[in-house]
Amino acid sequence: MNIQLKQAGSEQLDTIMDVYIRCKKDLDEKGLLQWNDQYPSRDYFKEEMNDGNLYVLMVNDKVAGSVTLNDWQSPEWSEIPWKLANEWVIHALFLDPLQQGNGLGKVFIEKCEELAREKGFESIRLDAYSRNTGANSLYEKMGYEYRGSVYFTSKPVGHQEYRCYEKALTL
Repeated sequence: MNIQLKQAGSEQLDTIMDVYIRCKKDLDEKGLLQWNDQYPSRDYFKEEMNDGNLYVLMVNDKVAGSVTLNDWQSPEWSEIPWKLANEWVIHALFLDPLQQGNGLGKVFIEKCEELAREKGFESIRLDAYSRNTGANSLYEKMGYEYRGSVYFTSKPVGHQEYRCYEKALTL
């Protein structure tokens, strides 16, 4: 199996949206209301792509998932007692439901970590929807340390808690 993390190109935007829509539908059906029509959206993906921050996980030359990687941090994160510096941030990571369950999520995160190291970052930060136990469990198994929770008022009541994590990267 050939697996690569590559910067997304404009010719991939429709495919990224197709995979995202499958992902969102799968999460919604499980009662995991972590995404809405505002975030992430086609405009969000297009803007991040234009800024060079949107990446795709390619499995055998097909888009299996997408992630935004940059140094932007949500204002809500300012209250979190972070311990590490020189960080890169994972946003809007998703993996096609058709590709889930075979260890590809772990490989996806490892590819993000590898790229962060190559770019000279010493740590990675992210947040995960608190009710998405699969994602939270994966991050914790991979050595991400829980630093506290934030609440996004833009999310539906009862679906606002996100757990913040960080991990040191050995360079």
